[in-house]
Amino acid sequence: MRLNLKSYLLISILCSLIVSCNKNNFDVLEFNPLSNYSSKKNDSTFAITTDLSDAIFYGVQIPSINQLPNGKFVFNFKIKNHNKSQPYFYKLYYQNESYKWQNGDSLDHENFYGSWEEAALEFKITPLVKTELTITDSFSIIGNPRDESLYYGANPNTVKLSDSILDIYTKLILKQNDWVKSIKQKCAENKMPFEKQVYLEALWSIDQHFQNERVENNRFKRNPRMGNYKFMLVVCNGKGMAKIPSEVSNITTKNNGNNFTNPFTYFLNGEGKNLEGVKVIVPKTQLAVTSKLNTGSGIYIDNIKYNSPDLNSSLFSNKCGTDDELRRKAHFSQFFNHINKNFELVNIKEIKDVVGENITRQEYEALVSSYGKSKNFIHTYSNSTDCPCKTVSSDSASNSITVFNPGNQLNQYKKEHVGVMSRIGFTYGKWRAKIKFPKIISNDNVWNGLTSAFWLIFQADANWNNRRICHSKVGYIPKGVEDNVEAVNKAQPTVTYSEIDFEILKENNYWPKDSYRDKYVKPSYDSYNNGDITICCTNWDMGCQQPKNYVIGAKKVNVEGKEYEFCRWDFFNKLVTSKQVAPHKEVFNDDFYYFEIDWQPQRIIWRIGKDKTNLKEICRMDDSMTAIPNNQMVMVLSQEFHYQEWWPTAPFKQNFIPFPKNNLIGKLLEVEID
Repeated sequence: MRLNLKSYLLISILCSLIVSCNKNNFDVLEFNPLSNYSSKKNDSTFAITTDLSDAIFYGVQIPSINQLPNGKFVFNFKIKNHNKSQPYFYKLYYQNESYKWQNGDSLDHENFYGSWEEAALEFKITPLVKTELTITDSFSIIGNPRDESLYYGANPNTVKLSDSILDIYTKLILKQNDWVKSIKQKCAENKMPFEKQVYLEALWSIDQHFQNERVENNRFKRNPRMGNYKFMLVVCNGKGMAKIPSEVSNITTKNNGNNFTNPFTYFLNGEGKNLEGVKVIVPKTQLAVTSKLNTGSGIYIDNIKYNSPDLNSSLFSNKCGTDDELRRKAHFSQFFNHINKNFELVNIKEIKDVVGENITRQEYEALVSSYGKSKNFIHTYSNSTDCPCKTVSSDSASNSITVFNPGNQLNQYKKEHVGVMSRIGFTYGKWRAKIKFPKIISNDNVWNGLTSAFWLIFQADANWNNRRICHSKVGYIPKGVEDNVEAVNKAQPTVTYSEIDFEILKENNYWPKDSYRDKYVKPSYDSYNNGDITICCTNWDMGCQQPKNYVIGAKKVNVEGKEYEFCRWDFFNKLVTSKQVAPHKEVFNDDFYYFEIDWQPQRIIWRIGKDKTNLKEICRMDDSMTAIPNNQMVMVLSQEFHYQEWWPTAPFKQNFIPFPKNNLIGKLLEVEID
């Protein structure tokens, strides 16, 4: 039953006719929020792994119709009435407890909480209760639980690139002189052919059209968070009902401050804590939710993200391609790197298997010496594949994904990136990947130039996925803005871009001399001669200077009792990084290794190890030193050849490392979010 203000007034009048209508005249007993579910983690916590079979189009629902009848948890409770017969009113709320702001915090409206699936439905009314009545009802935890219009969009079934819609947008662009002028400027800056830049602009416009339509509730744009959920039952008589504000009864509405009111804060810490005629019950029972991505479900080729009008479909199959079944069901797509042509790969004209042939340091030095004199280099760029599905595959039998950087045939000379990206977004969570990366250094410690990475990136460049406002004179600096002093003039209150990285390579664990602002102490660490690799942990905070201890330069920072050295190249740089060394043989020699990004509202923790139940923390950042993202992200596994300029302290220089002779094969074996 939907209640409005008039109903409240009528109830209040009815209550005034009932003798002693107050909070001492009824009890609420035996509240069980999960009466039809039995899978337990411990005495007070139930556990469920999400069913993600329809999550790409329709979002995560807990439980799904494949897990419980009608996709609902059943709850029940008993009301004991100690007065004359009367109806009561009740509402169940849930809130994610693992990834939240504390109740009462100014950001607690960001918490993931909800109630009935029909979000505007307020308190439900019971039949007349004479002495005792047991109520049985149901609920599910769903995406966009406040039914916010921000997360509405196109019907997911229609979000697909076609020749006709591409033609419409291309003609629209070419008719607008200012747009054409802007495209020509970008072509000059990015060394891009005019036709391809027009194509990229059309793709972006089409994507924005799909993102910003307001046709359907796209629940996948604000998926439920993983971790533990708490339940709260509120039961009241008519007198109590009349005192509860509309924005608490109806979670779709905002308060006088034009913001949402967190019902857990209101009833447990705020004005609703001791309301007459209202009882609030929070049981010990909680629900622990985990998601596991299906690495065997195939790989979707999203031609909106392919960035080229020439799509080579020669290797498409029912496990990798553009067909509708993969579009609906595949948890991963192929990741296509943006090739930055502001940097050039000036590489020696050699093809070798650095690891397999065990290239020595003496051989590397001979290459540096020889080519340093001859200048006989190949001038090219890092590459992304021109044949989707060639370098990535998904296997349902082993439930794994294989990726490889292709080896070179005679006179081919390519260093090609490869990667896959997940398609179901989440905000926060412990993102844990079980990976077998290819070895990257020879027995004599020479690097093959590969950077292996497990990372998170923003799900969509659309208003629904904006980060919270940066309250600082210098806000977020957009990703495409060049890193220089002028960049601060282009800072914005909010952006969509967010990224959290693990990057593994052969690199020194110190920074260039000019990064040490106070005084420079020459490091004693010798990465050239040892068998260590470096694991870089990075948060792209986009230069938001709101944190009180905003990191600039290289400096040691105590973060929640643990000291790490961080570096931001300059005050306008968009990311902050820490480096940790690890033995190459520990990370690469076994059949797998775990990498975990523990992303919380107030902090990020990076962990690694061979045993997922006992991982080692190697880095921690918190919101006192860097802006923590709060938008929805997906994961990426990639193997890339970065330009030499990007790692200036690497002991082996990319330009003097041969092109790979054989395929460099990596495997993604498992991805869990909890």
